[in-house]
Amino acid sequence: MTNLNVTRKLAEYAVTHKEFNDQAVHEAKRCMLDWLGVAFGGSSHEGVDIILKTGSCLGNSQIATVIGRNEKIDVLHAALVNGFMAHVLDYDDTHLDSFVHPSPPVWSALSALSAIYPINGKEALEAFIIGFEVETRIGKVLFRKHEERGWHMTGMAGGFGAAAAVGRILGLTVEQMQQAFGITATYASGLRSMFGTMSKSIHPGKAAMSGLYGALLAKNGFSSALDVLEARRGYFEVNASESDLQAAVEGLGNSFEIFKNSVKPYACGVVTHPIIDGAIALRKQFAANQSDIERVEIEVNPMVLDVTAKENPSTGLEGKFSVYHCTAAGLLDGECGPKQFTNERVNAHDIAEVRKKVSARINKNYQTYESKVTLYHYSGEKYSHYVPFAKGTENNPLTDQELEGKYKSMAKEAINEERADNLAQFVWNLNDKVFLSDVLKQCSSEEFIKAGEG
Repeated sequence: MTNLNVTRKLAEYAVTHKEFNDQAVHEAKRCMLDWLGVAFGGSSHEGVDIILKTGSCLGNSQIATVIGRNEKIDVLHAALVNGFMAHVLDYDDTHLDSFVHPSPPVWSALSALSAIYPINGKEALEAFIIGFEVETRIGKVLFRKHEERGWHMTGMAGGFGAAAAVGRILGLTVEQMQQAFGITATYASGLRSMFGTMSKSIHPGKAAMSGLYGALLAKNGFSSALDVLEARRGYFEVNASESDLQAAVEGLGNSFEIFKNSVKPYACGVVTHPIIDGAIALRKQFAANQSDIERVEIEVNPMVLDVTAKENPSTGLEGKFSVYHCTAAGLLDGECGPKQFTNERVNAHDIAEVRKKVSARINKNYQTYESKVTLYHYSGEKYSHYVPFAKGTENNPLTDQELEGKYKSMAKEAINEERADNLAQFVWNLNDKVFLSDVLKQCSSEEFIKAGEG
C-alpha cells in the first residue's frame, strides 16, 4: 500500500513517548471516571451474568475484579466483561473523528492487568493516553470506508489501544510492540449487524481482551508480522485500502487525540445526541405531551439514518438505534438516560405514538454533531431549535461536575453514594503513590477500601 511504516512508528511512540502535559492527564482521569460510571451502570445487565457464568465454567483462576460485582474472574475474562459492561448501556465516550469508543478497551485491559502486575496511577494514566492515541489514529484511517462495509469501529481499532497501553506497562521493546499489534490485528472484529443485540457490546470487551493477550504473548516471544498495518494484504489494505495512512502518524507526539474526546450525556448512539439536545430544548420552550404534537421534523447528518434508522424498536437495545425513539424521549421525558431505553419505556403507548410523528431529512452539509428539530403543534404553532454542537462534544463539553454527576448516578446504585463519592475523589487525585489495583478494590460490590488505605 505504501512505504510509510505505520506499524513501527506507532510502536516507537507507544514505547518511548515521555511528554504528557497536565491537561492530557486530566482528560485521562475524566475518561477513567466516565468508564467506571458506565461500567457500574452496566454491571447488572443479564449479559454480564452470562459472561461470568461462562467464564467460571472454564475453571479459570478468580483473581481479577469485576466492576460492581462481588465475583472475581480470570484476567482475560475480566478484560472482556468489564469492557462489555462499560458499553452495554451505549453511554461510553466517543472519539468523533474515528467513531471509536476509546475508554472501554483500554481501561478494561489495564484494570485486568493490574490483578497480576503492579501499575501505579501515573503509569496507568500515561499508558491510557498512549492507548487512546493509537486506537483513535488507527480508527481515523479506517473510518468511513471501513464502517460503510459493516464493521464496528471499536471492535476493529480498540484492541490496538489496549495492546499499546498494556505493552507499555510490560516494558515491551519496539519490535515486541510491533508483534503485539500484529497479534491483535488477527483478533480484530466487530459487525454493525450486531447493533441492537448483546453482541455489539462484546466488541469493546473482546478488544480489551485481545489487546491484553496480544501484549502478553509478545512479551513472552510470540511472533507476528512486524508491518501488519501497512503490509500487502495487511490490516489497512484488507479493511480500508482506499484510505490515506498518513492520518495514523501525522502530528504523532506533538498532539493528543484525547483532547477531541466526547463524553456522552445520553445513553444511546452518539449521532442522535444533537437531535436529543434539540428535542429537550423544545420541551423546555413548550411542555410537550403526546396529544399536543401534530408532527416533528428532524434535519440530520447522513450518518444518523445509516446507524439509527429503526422506526419501530421493540426492545431497549433497539431503541438506542432509533433516532425516532430518541426524539420522542427527548420531547416527552426531557432526558435520554438508561431509563428511556428499557423495554418498558420503548413499548409505552405515549412514546410509541410520538415516534410515528417523527420524520427525518438528511442535510449533507451537517456534521455529526449538529441538527435541527422542528415541532408542529396542533394549534398551528411551529417551534424550531438548531443545535450547532451536541452536548458532550469537543466544542460543548461536559464539565467535570457534570461528568461526575453522570458517574455518581450509576455508581451509587452499585456501591452506595458515600462509596461512589470517595471513589470519584480517588480518581481525581490518582498519582504515582497509588496503584491501579487499589482503585479496582473499591469497585467491587463486596468490599471497599477507603482512599488512602490499602
